[in-house]
Amino acid sequence: MIDLYIFDEGGVLIRNHMIMGDVAAALGLDITTFLEFIAPDIKSLSRGSIDSAEFWRRFSDRTGIRPSENYLKTLFRPLPDEATFSLVNELSKKARVVCGTNTIDSHHEINLQLGLYSPFQAVYASHIIGHIKPELDFWQHILAEEGVSAQRTFFTDDSEDNIKAASSLGIQALRYIDSDHLRRALLELNAPVDAIPSL
Repeated sequence: MIDLYIFDEGGVLIRNHMIMGDVAAALGLDITTFLEFIAPDIKSLSRGSIDSAEFWRRFSDRTGIRPSENYLKTLFRPLPDEATFSLVNELSKKARVVCGTNTIDSHHEINLQLGLYSPFQAVYASHIIGHIKPELDFWQHILAEEGVSAQRTFFTDDSEDNIKAASSLGIQALRYIDSDHLRRALLELNAPVDAIPSL
């Protein structure tokens, strides 16, 4: 029996969330160079040890490039995957459903404004809890907060690394493909969701 369902956000519930190529282009950089420039600080940003303002200050000190705006915010325009969004909404009416996401302050703020966390009863965002996937502390923090064992927890994510890490703790983890695949997996776990209608 599953007592807790944990869903990733980007790549599962939302699309149009991968923006580093757009940020690089706005700065006049190729993506490889941009990723090299931000490598020393991106994990700190995701953990919340620094905020976006400090991230860009360090970027400017390192590169001499001074962005005219917070491109991590202004270029982030996430869209819900309607079928998956609806499925999670359905599940959350009868089960404990939370979000476990690697994110940053700017993106979290926009997700809140757009209601993209609305299906969840709690949100465990990396920059708030201070842990990032695929580090095991990420799931251990959620399990401790929720008071649920790994064996009675389900997790889905579009990253294979994250699935492997969660599985190593005993969590029933599923690589996200699409809403129908997810629904079938949930039904196999006797989750309280409707069956896929027959054609």
